[in-house]
Amino acid sequence: MGKAHGKGQLGARGVPSGFIARRVERVRAALAAAKVPALLVTNFADVSWLTGFEGDDSYALVTGEQVVLISDSRYEEQISREAAWPRVVMRKKQIGEETARQIKRMKLERVGVQAEAMTLQGQVALQGYLKEKKAKVRLKPLADVIVNLRHIKDAHEIGIIEEAIRIAEGAFEALKGQIRVGMSENEMAGRLGYEMRKRGALNSAFDSIVAAGSNGSLPHYRPGEVKMEANSPLLVDWGARFKGYCSDLTRVLFMGSVPGKIKEIYKVVLEAQLAGIAAIRPGVHGKKVDRAAREVIEKAGYGKEFGHGTGHGIGRDIHEGVSLSKLSTTTLAAGMVVTVEPGIYLPGIGGVRLEDDVLVTETGGRVLSTLAKDMGSAGL
Repeated sequence: MGKAHGKGQLGARGVPSGFIARRVERVRAALAAAKVPALLVTNFADVSWLTGFEGDDSYALVTGEQVVLISDSRYEEQISREAAWPRVVMRKKQIGEETARQIKRMKLERVGVQAEAMTLQGQVALQGYLKEKKAKVRLKPLADVIVNLRHIKDAHEIGIIEEAIRIAEGAFEALKGQIRVGMSENEMAGRLGYEMRKRGALNSAFDSIVAAGSNGSLPHYRPGEVKMEANSPLLVDWGARFKGYCSDLTRVLFMGSVPGKIKEIYKVVLEAQLAGIAAIRPGVHGKKVDRAAREVIEKAGYGKEFGHGTGHGIGRDIHEGVSLSKLSTTTLAAGMVVTVEPGIYLPGIGGVRLEDDVLVTETGGRVLSTLAKDMGSAGL
């Protein structure tokens, strides 16, 4: 294998440096706390976070002494560029069988598996391979070990997320200059995706929501052939995926005059979003942030028209475990990146949702997104 490329990942074989080294140590500390000597990482997003390798279809086996990356020849050159520091095994058989061989080779007696990622079928298959190889190993399901660590972003991750936001914002501004009466939701969604790719995104972070007119009342609407009309709202919820990380934004645009009811709820939603953002700081429970935004909407008489949570965590996944909702179990901590996105939805009329990405800092919350959201900026 050649040297790894990319700041923060260079290091001798078996010894990562920079932000990757700190992640490995955090995982090892979590395993020590759980009194489990090894962890089999099968979630591809977690493998990437841990090793720096941005491909998929690969596992990582972590112990207190080493990290083994199990992949195949399709990714050999990519791994040599991105993550040559672990012990790399290029499998020639099923990944489960190769994993069992490595577990036996390392003389492991107990291995944690990702309860949230490994299927029952996968666990049964791995146990079968271990039995074939006469390896006496106990598999212990561990829930959310790496996911919980990923909630706190390091400076490297925050920088990438900020770039994913800049890409999404640039694409949106480009789309605004292209929208015309008669253009379909599908075409606008397609143009938005193209503009993100044009600016360096791998792809969209999720299927973009482009909802014209009354379709904006459906929070997770899928764009179709409905066309943009004059004097009508357009709700756009989109994000870019860049170097494995996501951004997530929502704005409402208007072509011509703004319908009276939409204008009314727009002002309420903006006030609610600002209240939610203001409530963000370390140590605050996710329910409290949700309550700050929800109270504004309830006092305006639209409580029943705001059914979803106020926000969620983002990172390598578009929805990470951090939650800002009535059901939240999250206590905010510095380094988390969350969305704040209250909304009001009126069937037959339309909807308004405003969403920004916010970094929890040591003293409060810093809005990472920069797009204007006053009524004037929403005009086309």
